[in-house]
Amino acid sequence: MMQHPLEKIGAWADGELSTEEARAVEAHLRTCTECTRELALIRALGGEMKAMAAEQPDRSVWRGVHRRITRPLGWLLVVAGVVIWCALAALEWYRARELTAEWLSTSALVIGGALLLVSVGYEQYREWKDSPYKDVQQ
Repeated sequence: MMQHPLEKIGAWADGELSTEEARAVEAHLRTCTECTRELALIRALGGEMKAMAAEQPDRSVWRGVHRRITRPLGWLLVVAGVVIWCALAALEWYRARELTAEWLSTSALVIGGALLLVSVGYEQYREWKDSPYKDVQQ
């Protein structure tokens, strides 16, 4: 009886062995349940890999980026930021009768940073809410 030809079972399943080697592996498979199980695992894995190769990913990286850029919340936050910034600029103009470049840039940065934090917080919440692992205890 030959030793378990585990390294040759995959090659046999793919038809890569010579006739003599294939016959020897076939004879061994008829008598060895361990190697028969190994062959079943190799075939199952091969079937899964073929199924994965046949599947086309439904989203590429660029589609995901495009989806995030065009998400309505992002544009809503941009419009809200511009409206808030214009309203604050009008109030500052009414109060001080002048708008400096420093005030305009600083207020734009503060409003943009605040809205960025809101957006990131919302994205993190959505990722957590949709995660299949959120209820798993560590």
